[in-house]
Amino acid sequence: MPSWRNALVQLLRVRPYEVELLRPVRRVSPLAWIVFSVGGLALAAAVLACRPAWDRQTQLAQRRAEIEIELARFGVGAPRGTSGAKEQANKDEAIALIAELRRPWHELFDQIETADNKDVHLVQLNIEPRFATLQLVVEARDLDRLVRFTQRLTGEGPVRSMTMTHHEWHDVLGAHVVRASMEGELAPLWSAPAREAKR
Repeated sequence: MPSWRNALVQLLRVRPYEVELLRPVRRVSPLAWIVFSVGGLALAAAVLACRPAWDRQTQLAQRRAEIEIELARFGVGAPRGTSGAKEQANKDEAIALIAELRRPWHELFDQIETADNKDVHLVQLNIEPRFATLQLVVEARDLDRLVRFTQRLTGEGPVRSMTMTHHEWHDVLGAHVVRASMEGELAPLWSAPAREAKR
C-alpha cells in the first residue's frame, strides 16, 4: 500500500509536507499531459468522423446549384404573385422533370448488354418509375451461367447490386432451361450525366 501511494504521489508530483515560501515552481504533471493528449486525439477523431458529412454537404450543395442552373436554363419558375406553397410545388415538379430527363437509360442498357454473353436470354425487364429498382426475368441452360451473369451485371454503372430472388427449371421447345427472377438496385444520381455536361 505505501509503495502504491508513493508511486501516485510521484506521478502527480504532490508534495503534502513541503511548503515553499519563495517563488513556487509549478511543473505540469505527467497526468495533465496524458489528459491533454487524449483530448487532442478525441478532437482529431471527431474531425475525421465529421468529414464524410461535410463532403456529402458539399456534394448536395453542388447538386442543388446544378439543378438551379437547369431550372434557369429551362425558364421554369413560378410567376410573381403566387403563394410560397405553389412556388415550391412548381420547383419540385421541375426538379422531378429534370431528374427524369437525366436518368442514365443508355448506360443501363449498355451495362445489361455487356453482362450478357449470349448464354443468358432476357425474358422480361421492369424498372420502377422512380428509377430505384430493376426486375429481370432471364433464362439459361444452367444455373451457373445465371450466377455469372448476376456477378457481371453489378459494378460500374447504374446497376449497383443484383440478387437472384427465385429460379425454377422448365422445358422450352424441348430444351431443359432454368428461369430466374432477379432484383437489382439502381443509382438514380449516377455520375455519368455530370461528366457529359462538362464536355
